[in-house]
Order: sequence, then structure tokens, then C-alpha cells
Amino acid sequence: MKIIKNTKNTVFEGCDFVLKFDTDRKIKLLQLTDMQIIDATQRREPDRLRIDEINAWRPENFDALCGDQIRSLVAQTSPDMIFITGDVTYGSFDDNGQTLVYICKLMDSFKIPWAVTFGNHDNESEMGVAWQCEQFEKSEYCLFKRGSVTGNSNFSVGIAVGEELVRVLHMVDSNGCGAGTDESITKKRGIYSDQIELIKANTSAIKKAQCKNVKAFMACHIPVDLFIKAEIANGYRNAEREFYTLGVDVSAQKGDFGCKYERHDRTMIATDENFLDALKKCNVDGFFVGHCHKNNTCIEYEGIKWIYGLKTGQYDYHNVGQLGGTLVTLEGDGFTVQHVPALALCAAYPGKAPMFNGLFAEDKYIIE
Repeated sequence: MKIIKNTKNTVFEGCDFVLKFDTDRKIKLLQLTDMQIIDATQRREPDRLRIDEINAWRPENFDALCGDQIRSLVAQTSPDMIFITGDVTYGSFDDNGQTLVYICKLMDSFKIPWAVTFGNHDNESEMGVAWQCEQFEKSEYCLFKRGSVTGNSNFSVGIAVGEELVRVLHMVDSNGCGAGTDESITKKRGIYSDQIELIKANTSAIKKAQCKNVKAFMACHIPVDLFIKAEIANGYRNAEREFYTLGVDVSAQKGDFGCKYERHDRTMIATDENFLDALKKCNVDGFFVGHCHKNNTCIEYEGIKWIYGLKTGQYDYHNVGQLGGTLVTLEGDGFTVQHVPALALCAAYPGKAPMFNGLFAEDKYIIE
């Protein structure tokens, strides 16, 4: 595999980066999301955390709580690329930036291309957004571009076999860092019109350069309102049922899977009413998000799979026993999605039930 970082005036026009494979084979992408690493020693107020959280979330526990889970996921899946859908760190607990530096070194240690977009907590750090972008940009294996539209992480990664693009991954900043003070942050959550226009322009450039339409994924942090429409349209959510496990509490349609244990109405992005049409015109058939730590459904609606990635790492709230990553396997024009549990042993969430060694638990206990 070859990483191409200069695509201007090439057959890969419209992509900021391209992963070029010599032979046609299954290509594996690993989604990580919401590690939301907390360094308790950097808390801004003495009473910001409970005593058990202070003891558990010390920097020396990072590997046990998150790093070893990431290592286990990479070992299990052997991905060709890793993409992270936001909240790598809890920025207000990383004012010296050392947590972000550490995670960049960890990700580079795998010698696998990795891409990342910001969540609503990353940019809270007093180090500032420009510094954070610089850390990603100078990491050897990181594919990252700040971009010039709304937000600070908008770019596209192409996946090619020879000179033919087989898939494009649009990484998008969903904004909404309300607790940040950096003037470059757009605090109101949303995928803004200039971001959508950028994806449209890239799609047109790709079609012109490739002489065909190329299937695409979109990945951001905060889910759009179409995730709600998807669950309602498929009959999973109604007036009597808001939380569920597909295939257990309600029959799953078209291979849908996962569970929803978190209300997300208040977190929805107010996108343009024609957003769905824009996605279809840009050949998007998979939309990946994070943000809601207790949701990990994959639901098909309007020809698009709407996917909550499985939360990675034990920091902050989550479903007990449901931690890991999400494996996306490309084959031809199609793809499959599978959640992968982290196998690394980890301690209990402070004050709560044990983590069942990272495996999916039969117990339906939900952390509130």
C-alpha cells in the first residue's frame, strides 16, 4: 500500500489523501470513537471528579483503561486504515496537551494510516486548536487536514486499487465544542452549508477525474437527525419503546444490529433539509458517528447505513461490557460492518459494575 498526499492534477483529484493498493482484495477499516481520555491530575476544579474517578483516571492508568484496548483491536483486525470519529481526549483534562501527544505516538506505533476528526470535547484544551491540528499533521502515519470551511477537520481520503478509486471517506467536523474558548471553534453543533458544498465539489472532481461515480462514506462525531428517522422508519422506536437491543427487544430488519440505550434527540445537528439528497448525490452509502456512548446500532435507511461506532476505552460513561471498535470491510462496491469487542483486561468503571474483561456482557446493566 502507498500513501499519496499530493493528488492535485492526478486521477485522484478531489481527495486530500489516497491509500493506493496494488491488488484488488478485501480492505479493512477500523473505526475507533470516543476514547475521551481523562487525565484526572489536570482537572481544573478540585471537585470536578469524585475521589474514585481521580484515582482511576490518573495518567499511569491510560494503558489499562484505553491503550491496551486499542492494541487488542489492531491485533484482532489487522486493519489497512484506522479512522477516529472524535473525542480522542477530554480536552478540559488535557490543558498541557500531553495526552494528545501520547495518543499520537500510540497510533503511529502501529505504522498504519489513521485519520481523525474532532468531537465536541477535543477542542476544550487550553493548548488551542491550531496546536492540536499541528500534532495530527506532523504525526507520521496520520492523515489529517484542517481545511478552510467551517470547523477544523474537514478532508477526504480516497481508497484506490491501482489508478481506480473504489471508495472515498469524507471526514467532517460536526463542531459544537461549547466549552472551548478558541475563537476558531464553531460552538453551535452542525454540518454547515460550506462543509456540504466542499463534499459536493470533491465529489464532482472525483467523478471528472475517474470518469465514474465512486461510493463514499461520511464520518463525523455528532449524529444527524437522520439517525432518528432511520430507527423510526424501521419500526424500532415508537411511543412505547425508546431503548432497545435489535434482535432481542425488537426484530431487526435487513441485517441491522446493535443497541440503543441513550436518548439523543437533544444532540442532533440541525442540518439543511436537503441533507439526505446531498448525501445521495455524493454517493454516500455509509454514515459513521460516535458521541452517544451507549448507542452502537447499525441501521439501513434510504439506501444508507447509519452507524454508531462501538465506544473505545473505558473513560466516561458507557454500556457495561460493550467497548471496542467497529470493523468495516470493503469488497467490490459493497461493505460489511461488525463491532469488535476489546479483549484487553480492564478495571471497573469507578464505583460501577465490572467490565467482564472487555467482552460483551449478557447483563443488561446500564450506567446512568
